[in-house]
Amino acid sequence: MCLITLQRHQHLGGVRFLSETPLCHIVGAERCGSTPRDGDIGKLVINDYTESSSGTIKVLEKTVPMDLMKETGTIGASHGWVVTLKDGVVRLQDDLNPSASDSFPKRISLPPLVTLPHCQTQFVTNVAMSSSSPEDDDCIVAVKFAGPQLSLCRPARSEWVNIRVEDPHFFFSRVMYSRRDKMFSMLSSSGSHTGSWDLGEHMHKPKIQLLQYFTTLPEFVQSELQILDSCCTAEHLVESRPTGEFFLVKSFRERNYTTGRMESRHTMVFKLDEEGFPSYTNNIGDLCIFLSESEPFCLKASLSGQCSNMVYYIENNGRGIRQHHLGGVRFLSETPLCHIVGAEHCGSTWRDGDVGKLVICNFSASPCGTKVFEKEEVPKDFIAPGCGKEVLEKTVPMDLMKATGTIGASHGWVATLRDGVVCLQDDLNPSASDSYPKRISLPPLVTLPHCQTQMVTNVAMSSSSPEDDDCIVAVKFLGPQLSLCRPARSEWVNIRIEDPGFFSSRVMYSRREEMFSMLGSGGKRIGFWDLEGKQIAYDLVFPYFPEFLQTEWNRLLPCSRSEHLVDSPTGETFLVKWYTMYFPGHLFSVRFDVFKVVRLGLAILTEDIGDLCIFLSYKGEPFCLQASLYDLSPNFIYFLSTHDFGKANIRDIARVRRYAMVRGVAKYPAPYFIPPLS
Repeated sequence: MCLITLQRHQHLGGVRFLSETPLCHIVGAERCGSTPRDGDIGKLVINDYTESSSGTIKVLEKTVPMDLMKETGTIGASHGWVVTLKDGVVRLQDDLNPSASDSFPKRISLPPLVTLPHCQTQFVTNVAMSSSSPEDDDCIVAVKFAGPQLSLCRPARSEWVNIRVEDPHFFFSRVMYSRRDKMFSMLSSSGSHTGSWDLGEHMHKPKIQLLQYFTTLPEFVQSELQILDSCCTAEHLVESRPTGEFFLVKSFRERNYTTGRMESRHTMVFKLDEEGFPSYTNNIGDLCIFLSESEPFCLKASLSGQCSNMVYYIENNGRGIRQHHLGGVRFLSETPLCHIVGAEHCGSTWRDGDVGKLVICNFSASPCGTKVFEKEEVPKDFIAPGCGKEVLEKTVPMDLMKATGTIGASHGWVATLRDGVVCLQDDLNPSASDSYPKRISLPPLVTLPHCQTQMVTNVAMSSSSPEDDDCIVAVKFLGPQLSLCRPARSEWVNIRIEDPGFFSSRVMYSRREEMFSMLGSGGKRIGFWDLEGKQIAYDLVFPYFPEFLQTEWNRLLPCSRSEHLVDSPTGETFLVKWYTMYFPGHLFSVRFDVFKVVRLGLAILTEDIGDLCIFLSYKGEPFCLQASLYDLSPNFIYFLSTHDFGKANIRDIARVRRYAMVRGVAKYPAPYFIPPLS
């Protein structure tokens, strides 16, 4: 087996393990000339593990294209083959295999990619293969893109099968091939369930397995729990082909702000049985696990000369070793304070196609609806009257009720994206005209090199209306690109964010700083940007952390966590950590932690925000209101997602009250809270 990674010898962005003999990983290449076929070439530099477990650096005579050493040179690797993507064509190459010929490298081009509607095929999560060579007749290549698309191809048949993954918890998951199940599998974002696909009966109806989370966990002291809670987490599904076992590896990483790199802090391994029960283990026997940005794998340590009971990982900062001792709901910015439930179809028009009567839940009629359950209890009948349900005479386009109908919302305006054009609309504002809705198209988007403008994180505005002369609209795309536009001037300013910690962050506008801001992954760094190109970033210091009992930590470990920055009417800024847990068919909120951010970069834990309440939603811009002005509960967080709607008392973070979603109307799977006009 060859274990290959690209480290910082040139400007190397791909980090991979590849599997061919000998066991090694790629360090880089030393430029030595050029050829008509490959352009600049270099001698391959490897770290060979056949002689010692720590490896030996070797400069080989084998030459490789220097393009493969670039940040965007490869998109993945599997079984010793690296994968490139250029002009919409995926190509499998054995160039980086030390045993392969450099005179006659094998380069297999697959058919041109087909992008499913409302998907993208530029940002790749990873690549996996079902066998050791794409030249095998039965080999299947899987490419997982960021977002809903999973594409499978048999190189022998030269055609793609494109699968739309409906569950958003798999949108950023990594794909692997299970030889035991003969299916491609992915772990959900929180590690709470797995999905498996094949080219047969499970092509469009995946096999879902809920992981009955974790029973016995290692003991941590309070200081360790606080550190782990502030780390970024990643989950990996690994199959041990020598033994047929499955492992779930959960890694904790934090940023070293001296070097600017992410570094591993802790690793936990769980053994999965066939019933979906993960059991923590500190002993995987005569096995070692290899993690990188390519498909993970597992080897018998005694056969490969490695240390047993070890996890080897390679990241952009080098090589590290860890041993295991071992639908729709929205708030709209017009009085009354409400959220959108959906629309009841009532006809069609030439302008908008199918239209429906807008259905809202009016907070002035019944604040926050009808309680149906608390904590993680799942009600048998998830139906109850909503809060002041009203069917209005106002009609709206039914297209806005679709999963891909909108990309975000801010100040009562929803944003749509179609054919590269962002449009701001007030259609879903109950007080706005349905005969003459305001729809403001911004100029066509410009995609920066090696970025994408199809998958949007969220949208934010600097003022309550895009018609204001000084209003700035910010669109944060998944990846490095942040785009700002003044609708009055009709031009985009595109900013490339260099820090990958902000690639999946959500943007918000800070009135206090008069800049757009984002939290880095893990919530330990904050950045600010404006139209003039000014950029500021600094670390947040957390002098106090919430006390975690071991039982509470056990409950939070399988949860997903997101961080949100919120500005208040009083000029304060809050950081909210939102923990959610997956149950079959639903994602439920289980805990919130609130920190007050002061100018010195301190994030101070608080249980009292006074006469304020915070609104968090799945895709919308978070906001804060004065509770007494809207007959709301002070010191509460109101939260909203596709299956979860309720509030939580900040003084009692473990007590989460939920309310039923209203049925009987078109389901709207992209909920937003939107504040009333100030």
